[in-house]
Amino acid sequence: MTLASTFAAYAAGALIGLLVHRAGPRLQHAWPVYLRGQLVATAALLGLFSAWRLTAVHQIVDPLVLAAVGWLLLGAAVLTRGPRSQGQAALEGWAAFPNGAFWVQPLAGALAGPGGSLISALTNAAYAASNAASIHFMRRDAPVRQRRATSWIDQSMLVAVAVGLLAHLTGPAPEASRWVLIVAGPLLAFVGAGLYMGSVFHPHNVSVVPDRGDASRWGVLTAVRVAYLILVALVVRSTAVEVIAVLSALGPPAFNPPQLAVLYGYRSGVVMVAVRWGWAFLPVGLVVALLLR
Repeated sequence: MTLASTFAAYAAGALIGLLVHRAGPRLQHAWPVYLRGQLVATAALLGLFSAWRLTAVHQIVDPLVLAAVGWLLLGAAVLTRGPRSQGQAALEGWAAFPNGAFWVQPLAGALAGPGGSLISALTNAAYAASNAASIHFMRRDAPVRQRRATSWIDQSMLVAVAVGLLAHLTGPAPEASRWVLIVAGPLLAFVGAGLYMGSVFHPHNVSVVPDRGDASRWGVLTAVRVAYLILVALVVRSTAVEVIAVLSALGPPAFNPPQLAVLYGYRSGVVMVAVRWGWAFLPVGLVVALLLR
C-alpha cells in the first residue's frame, strides 16, 4: 500500500468523523457501541493474524522491545498519579502512547514494506499486555459503570493474541493472511481517523478545559515516550525497526484515549492536551522515517 492511499484513507475517515458530531444526540449516544465494534475489528485484524503468523521466537524480540514503552508509560503515570485514581492515571499514560495501530501500522507498511507491516503488527500485538492492564484499571475506576459482559469486548485484543498463538496448534497461518496485515493499514487509517474525530468532538470531551498542570503532565509522559523510542532507534540495526521506532516516538497522538474517555466517562484534561498538541511531532517523525527507509 502506498503513502497516497494511506493518507487518502485518513482524510476520508476524518471527514466522516467530523460529520458525526453534527448528526445529533442519537448517534452521539450510540457512540460507545461503535467504539467497541472498532476494538473487536482491530483485535481480529492485528492480534489474531500477527500472532498466528509467528514462525520463530526471535521474531518477537524487536516488537517486545518497542512495546515495552507501554509498560514504561503506564508505570510512570500510575506512580506519579497523586490524588487521581489508577484508572484516570492509566488513561493519562495512554494519552502519551505511540499511535501504533492507526499511524505506525499503515505507515510502516508503506515505508518499510511487508517486513515493516509484520514487525509493527507484532508490536501492536505485544501492546496487548500493557493495554489490558490499563483497561482493567480504567474499567474498575470508571465514572460510568461498566457491564461485566463488556469486559470481553474491551479486552478483545488480548483474547485475539491468545487465540492467534493457540492457532499454531492447527498448523501455520494461511499465506493469504499476509494480505490481511497489508490491507489492514489503510482500513485502520480510515476507521481510526473517523472514530477519533467523532470522539474528539463528542460533547463529553469538548466540555473538558485543560489547565497548565494537564499540559505539564502530558509533556513529561510524552518525553518518556520520545526518549525511550529514540534510544531504541539508535541502538537497533534494522531499518524497519528504526522506521517504526521513529514513527512511534514522533507521531500523532494515540487515537484511543478520546474514545476511551467517552466510553468510560473520564473527563481528562491530559487527553485533550494530547489531542491539541500531539500532532506537532508528526512532520518531524515522517521526514526522519522517509530518510531512514
